[in-house]
Amino acid sequence: MPPTERHIDSALAALLHKRVLFFTGKGGVGKTTVASALALAAARAGKKTLLIEIGDNRRAARLLGLPAHPDSSNVLQEFSPALSVLSTSGTAALEEYLHLIIPVKHLVRLLVDSRPYQYFVAAAPGLKELLTLGKIWYEERRKDADTRQPRWDLLIVDLPATGHGLQYLTMPRAARDTFQDGVIHREAERIATWLQDAETTAVNVVTVAEELPVSETREVYRQLADTMHLPLGLLFVNRVHEVPLSHAFLARFSFTEHDSVPERQLAERIVAWARTEATLTEGQEIHFQQLRQLPLPLVFLPFCFAPEFGFAEVESLSLRLERALRQETSGHKPRTKRMTKSTTAS
Repeated sequence: MPPTERHIDSALAALLHKRVLFFTGKGGVGKTTVASALALAAARAGKKTLLIEIGDNRRAARLLGLPAHPDSSNVLQEFSPALSVLSTSGTAALEEYLHLIIPVKHLVRLLVDSRPYQYFVAAAPGLKELLTLGKIWYEERRKDADTRQPRWDLLIVDLPATGHGLQYLTMPRAARDTFQDGVIHREAERIATWLQDAETTAVNVVTVAEELPVSETREVYRQLADTMHLPLGLLFVNRVHEVPLSHAFLARFSFTEHDSVPERQLAERIVAWARTEATLTEGQEIHFQQLRQLPLPLVFLPFCFAPEFGFAEVESLSLRLERALRQETSGHKPRTKRMTKSTTAS
């Protein structure tokens, strides 16, 4: 039975009941945008949300209009009382851990600045990825100092682009299998088990309806589901072109002799634009068919027309997501144009 729009809304609402959502996808498909939009929607839905970006990536903070910070990692910035953004990395996570076990700050600084330490961190294969996931695990388990309740209701993790992003998800199991016992084995086992807990985590994939991203998405799904056996969330199809008129209908459009020259020139430009969009809209269908073969609920997000993509566009996408969540919560079918579309998983 093909899922209906309500099924998609239900899947989206169920996603927010988990604790940690990872987002992966080919570079340039809007992964950070989708993660940021969902973080905004989750915060408005009452979830105390932490949006995490890894390494030197500060795009999510920029999209939300947060000021630039001189430090590149382990920086927590508050967007609102319900939404904060954390930029972290394996190096920063290790330094934070050293501060916990070595109470004298200047000794930690001497150690971190030493060449042997920096060489070790840079050369140890997979160490930074494992430590980064350890930091995310720590934040998921972290308690509020006053209430002793979990500090965050939801963590949304913007992984690096697919190739490197999958390394983060692979590393705990690789480290567990490499080290047969000891501290690293125990930590890796703990994080690997946590990643595979479908009640807690889900890996979401972001793509666009183009040949290479769709091909890579199919391969990412194969690795996540068949090789890594990780719990999967939703497949977000970003930048979807939506034109209600077909290209064939627009091709029949004509002007009358009564139209003035300025009116005709303006109308011709509008129709030319509409024909381009109609061509793009119709050209997406072959890629949709390939994506529908994956057993994942699809969420379609529209292409945003803006001279410069920024917070206004991210907020617009988040409001689309929020409406879907609200419709699911209220139990009413939508009366207006929907963000999501039904899909068929074959």
